[in-house]
Amino acid sequence: MAEKLWQAPVELSAVRDVDPLINPGLTTMDFSATTATRPAAMVGLLAVLERQSRQRDGQPLALIPPSSQGVRDCWQVSGLTDALQEFCHWYEFAGEQAIPENVPLKPIVRCCHFRDASDVERMLSEMEYSFMTALSGYASLLGNVGETFTELTTNVIYHADSNGGFALAQYCEYAAGPAIELAVADAGIGIRKSLAKNPDFGGIESDCAAIKRAMTDGVTSAGDKYRGFGLGYAAANTQLEPTRSLAIRSGNGIITLSGNGAIQEETSQIAYPGTLISAIMPL
Repeated sequence: MAEKLWQAPVELSAVRDVDPLINPGLTTMDFSATTATRPAAMVGLLAVLERQSRQRDGQPLALIPPSSQGVRDCWQVSGLTDALQEFCHWYEFAGEQAIPENVPLKPIVRCCHFRDASDVERMLSEMEYSFMTALSGYASLLGNVGETFTELTTNVIYHADSNGGFALAQYCEYAAGPAIELAVADAGIGIRKSLAKNPDFGGIESDCAAIKRAMTDGVTSAGDKYRGFGLGYAAANTQLEPTRSLAIRSGNGIITLSGNGAIQEETSQIAYPGTLISAIMPL
């Protein structure tokens, strides 16, 4: 029998931390013990909730918010608090809150539900403004970060067969040092099924194999030699610096690419409904 209550872990940081949420019988999410949340888990959470909402005919899940004021502040600054309102009924009303100061992160693009190319353009404008103001010291990274973000988000629009996706771009200060994190998620058909639309890739044997194939330039479900550079670009961009990383989850597959070219392959017992991508660029 499916559990009705999900007790969120202390830390939500990786692409697989929302696994227990993929549960059709769920009615309540309890984040009271959560002390840290990073971008990949934020957008992954939203994509799963969007899918759950469709299965439940729009009926919202109940949400018990974090007890930690620091996590509440990070949720508010990153835009997660607002984004969750689409799918959740809060035990404690989130409402409109002032944006807190002195939180160790700066949103480049606040957490949002994007649906088409005009939304991507709006997010890029927000990103450009962030690099001109709060992140002016890193303005030289705008082109690199913006191109990666564009490829990941447009990939969702053209290939996921979903109601759009969720995105967050954020500057974070961690114990290991500052980093820019890009996270994009959707609750669509996943990479393997998307590639299967192209007869050239209909026989891919696993989700991990499909992800690795999609990380190659020119590989696409569209059958167009001028398409298919989205995940390939993100993979190439990751390898420009040895400390960067790219994690892609789709279906039962999880592939993590390090900037030094090393690839880690995992198979999860729980299939993720769609695709979840996290790109981390330490500064």
